[in-house]
Amino acid sequence: MYELEYVKKRKRRKLVVIIGGISVATISVFSIVAFLGKSVGTFTVSLETANVKLSLSTTSDFAEPTSYLRANGLTSFQEYTYSDFETIGDDRIDNEQTDYKLGANYNKEGEVRSLNFFKYTFFLKNTGDIPCKYRFSLNILDRSSANEGSLDDTLRISLYENDLTSTEHNKTVYGKKSTVPHYDEDGNPDFRAPISVSKEEATAANPFMGYAEMFANNNVVTTFERERFNVNEAKRYTVVIWLEGFRSSNLDEAPKGAKLNLGINIDAYEI
Repeated sequence: MYELEYVKKRKRRKLVVIIGGISVATISVFSIVAFLGKSVGTFTVSLETANVKLSLSTTSDFAEPTSYLRANGLTSFQEYTYSDFETIGDDRIDNEQTDYKLGANYNKEGEVRSLNFFKYTFFLKNTGDIPCKYRFSLNILDRSSANEGSLDDTLRISLYENDLTSTEHNKTVYGKKSTVPHYDEDGNPDFRAPISVSKEEATAANPFMGYAEMFANNNVVTTFERERFNVNEAKRYTVVIWLEGFRSSNLDEAPKGAKLNLGINIDAYEI
């Protein structure tokens, strides 16, 4: 789970990463917890006491498997735009060798002063003795709006899902449902927001990059199930989070004081 607090500084909009904890030393901005159970509705956080056993790791060799992951020490965010990811490339983004500093801006002393985006790569593996199925949910756990809007108005999330050692980088970009639809060739309304700049605002320098898949609902970015996860099978996930600089809403004032909490749940069950 991570909490993002919006602050306005000069003409740049930034996010300050804060956790609702006791001290900066224990800051935790992103957590993933596997909840395991024998059947739907029965859960435990103990990997050792369930027939279904999943493990998480930040490395593909699972040298240190765990049921909980977190990233520490993140700093403020500033606006970014989706087209700039092309200069970095999926090979570097969806990669265990790169950490959140891939999106960092540095000061003269070589310290991270802000982030353009946050990326986190992790692996999920069936380390038990039986096949299982699992449900993956990326949730908006809490929010507080301020001023003219909330942070999820401009929030964009890319979710990569691929096999453990796959060289492919399959991903989906998610965004909040637009309040103003665009229309397809048959005149049907489509409430997906532009990932970045809209078709009408697109230029050669800032091209139209398609539409973001809508959040599942007000509190869920996306949820899906994998019906069979075999013993020793593993998946690679990368989550990329940023505030889109070209947003579909036109707010004259930034939502100062707004907060947003997100988290991932992975629930596993016997088949």
